[in-house]
Amino acid sequence: MSNREDSIQLAIADLESGGFTSRRKAAAKYKIPRSTLASRLDGSNAARVGHQKQQRLTPL
Repeated sequence: MSNREDSIQLAIADLESGGFTSRRKAAAKYKIPRSTLASRLDGSNAARVGHQKQQRLTPL
């Protein structure tokens, strides 16, 4: 995972464990966009995961 993805996962974990009471504070601490955090909490996938089926990799 990338550093950004790690930050998103840490923010989600802190929110779910009660470390933060608001999405805004969690996003500010981990320096990630509030909209990204809100989308992930609402069930969307990371862009890399969401587009895996669209990649065409040729066999060697």
